[in-house]
Amino acid sequence: MEDWNTIQQALLITVIGVGLIFAVLFVLWGLMAALVRLTAPRLPVATPPPPAAPSATVDAGHAARRRAAIVGVAVALAIEAERAATAPLLQPTPGIISPWQATMRGNALSRRAGVFQRTPPSSR
Repeated sequence: MEDWNTIQQALLITVIGVGLIFAVLFVLWGLMAALVRLTAPRLPVATPPPPAAPSATVDAGHAARRRAAIVGVAVALAIEAERAATAPLLQPTPGIISPWQATMRGNALSRRAGVFQRTPPSSR
């Protein structure tokens, strides 16, 4: 390394640094993947329900359709109630602004507009 010039030494140091950074990134990536695998919640295995009696299937089908209809109506009512409760909050209430508010808003707009209409300082 005695006959290396400065640029070659700088490139070698850069390559070593970049290699170390990527090695550390891969190690951290592996640690995070291991932690996710170890700490993931385990779901219990679901057992299939026992088969129903043939005579009860007609009544069960009717009851299932009736429950589905009741759930559908309940969901529709809940959505409508939520929409009715939030509707007044979404609409701004129109009101008359005072002259003081109008003046302050106008001043703010003119200050903001002045930023974009500046002329550059003349050079002497």
